[in-house]
Amino acid sequence: MKKISLLVVCLFCIFLITGCGDMSSNTTASKSSNAGKIKDIDDLTSSSGTLTCTREGTASDGVMPSFNYYITYKNDNILVLHSVEMITSDNSESLDQYEEAYKKINTYYKGLNYYDSEIKRTSDSVARDTVINYEKIDIDKLLEIEGEEDNIIKDGKAKLAMWLEFASKFGTTCSEA
Repeated sequence: MKKISLLVVCLFCIFLITGCGDMSSNTTASKSSNAGKIKDIDDLTSSSGTLTCTREGTASDGVMPSFNYYITYKNDNILVLHSVEMITSDNSESLDQYEEAYKKINTYYKGLNYYDSEIKRTSDSVARDTVINYEKIDIDKLLEIEGEEDNIIKDGKAKLAMWLEFASKFGTTCSEA
C-alpha cells in the first residue's frame, strides 16, 4: 500500500510540476473530418490501428516538457502503449530532480515482464521511454502496483476509451497514424 501511495504522489508531482497547458483548445477526439484526426471515439473503439498522441505542458524555471504516446489498439483494447516523456532544460538541478523521480517510478515496475522503461539523460534533457505490452503483461501484477482505482483496466484489458478520456483531461491530442 505504501508503494502505491508513493507512486501516486510521484506521478501527481510530475503532473503538478509540468502543468497541463491550455486545455480549452485541445481535445483528444473531435468529430472533424481532417485527415489523420480522430473522427469519433466510437469509430476507434470498434476498429484497429495506431494513434499518435502528444501533450505539452508548462513548467517553471526554464523546464520544457513534452509527452508523446503511440498506441496500438484493436477495438476498445490497447495492445501496446509506448510513451516518451521528455524534459528539456539548461538547469542541471532540474534535470536531476526529474531523473530521480523517473528512476523512483521505475523501481516499482522492476521485474514486471512486458513493462519496459528506460531513462535517457543528455546534457540538456532527461527522457523516460516506456513500452507496456498489455497483450502479454500480467494485469494482476500491474494492478497490484498501480491500484485498481482510477485505472484504464476493465475486465482484464486496457481500454482505449478510458485512456482517451483520462488523457483529454491533460490536454492530450491524438491523430490516427
